[in-house]
Amino acid sequence: MSVDIRRLLIEAVKPRETSTLELIQALCSVDGVEECDLVVTDVDVRTETVKLNIKGPHINYAELKKAMDDNSIAIKGVDEVTVVKTRKATK
Repeated sequence: MSVDIRRLLIEAVKPRETSTLELIQALCSVDGVEECDLVVTDVDVRTETVKLNIKGPHINYAELKKAMDDNSIAIKGVDEVTVVKTRKATK
């Protein structure tokens, strides 16, 4: 039996020069991610605060975090998490 992450709601800060479209495409390419929503909630001179709603059948959080780090995204907090317990197939 394992526990899979199905949904994450993350508040994060990104540099303004980081393309929102390129960021969301990079996050959606992470293993286990099927859908990503991004909403800009605050704009500063150099940064933007964003809410990321990440959905998928088994989100790989380590890979997601790496993709965020690679795009200079700092996580302020994980506001919501949905997980599900799954059974491994028996032979």
